[in-house]
Amino acid sequence: MLATKSLKNLPLRERKKRMTHLRIIETAGELFIAQGYQTTTVDAIAEAAEISKPTFFNYFSTKHAVLQSMVERMDNEFIASIDSELKKPSSTEQRLCHLMETTAHYMASRILLMRVIIVEGLGGLAKPDEASNRLTKLNNAMRELLARGREQGDVSADTNIDLQVQIVVGSYLYALMNALTHSPNELANQLVLMAKQVAAMLRAGK
Repeated sequence: MLATKSLKNLPLRERKKRMTHLRIIETAGELFIAQGYQTTTVDAIAEAAEISKPTFFNYFSTKHAVLQSMVERMDNEFIASIDSELKKPSSTEQRLCHLMETTAHYMASRILLMRVIIVEGLGGLAKPDEASNRLTKLNNAMRELLARGREQGDVSADTNIDLQVQIVVGSYLYALMNALTHSPNELANQLVLMAKQVAAMLRAGK
């Protein structure tokens, strides 16, 4: 369900810790889908993951912390996609379209879990520390992409870059919300269309 990176080069102790951490997240995700986030308990997660409750708390302070780990993983996938796009000789519009297309496929492949993460994860935006940390990471990554666009000449330098970053990151967060109302088959088309519109806005003023 959630991607697993190769752990074979890690010491055995660290490998076991990483695998336990991952198992808790995957197990929690399965329970969130089957039972709902609100009704899933720490006891249920620990039992299904075949660990003790104290062991659970060695890795996560609360059930909400598991959910936040899922949100962070989702955002890290998006940030990694930005890094990948910056290595290609593409226009800003092409990068944004591919980013949204990649996001759509990532979401569609785990749509039930994504809907749980989106709905329940919105609560984190009401918590200043969580919201600030999340938006800072997303903003910094997107700023690099837009700065590259300015260098290439397809992003207007007449508009404040902080405002441009907010527009694009806001579009990404809106893209996540689309998963609640669009079928997986519709999602990619909707997000690519939105990316083209955002790219046109970024060119405005040139």
